[in-house]
Amino acid sequence: MTDKSDKEAPGKPLPGPLPGKGTRVVEIIELPNKLRAKVGGTDGKPGQIDPAAIERANNHVARMAKAHQAQTRIDLTSLQAAFEQAKRDPENRARHLRKVYKISDGIMTLGRTFGYNLLSDFANSMNQFLVDLESPTDALLTVVGLHIDAMHVVVRDDIKGDGGELGQALTKSLALARAKMIHKR
Repeated sequence: MTDKSDKEAPGKPLPGPLPGKGTRVVEIIELPNKLRAKVGGTDGKPGQIDPAAIERANNHVARMAKAHQAQTRIDLTSLQAAFEQAKRDPENRARHLRKVYKISDGIMTLGRTFGYNLLSDFANSMNQFLVDLESPTDALLTVVGLHIDAMHVVVRDDIKGDGGELGQALTKSLALARAKMIHKR
């Protein structure tokens, strides 16, 4: 069914029953393209988005990106504080590490949105490591600390994308640290 002349009438059964199910009834509903109409388009003709609206949107995204950088610095400070509490308070370590996980999850979620893929990767890697920790020892916390340090480097040096050679080296060293600790569990 490629054009309107080939379409069945609304509600008319399509040929052939389904095995053991009887006949099929399909109604084809064509909805208007409201987005095309909003940008001045008509049937078959695309519209155009107002260049001033695009400029306003780009400016808004740029402001949000700057706000994201500031918020990430605040989040990293909170993350570091929760991590330090986990190191100092073994009795409540699991509670503090849940806070670390939660803060890191927020960092991970927004990092890619604003081009900080490496930051998101490190947060994700740390969270996967945290999920598997049943009884976090001081040695295992070292790996968590390395991830937090790597996130600080990404933000401090404003490393976007995959971070190039530095990003690869950091990623490799964190993977090695995780692997060593996983075998010692």
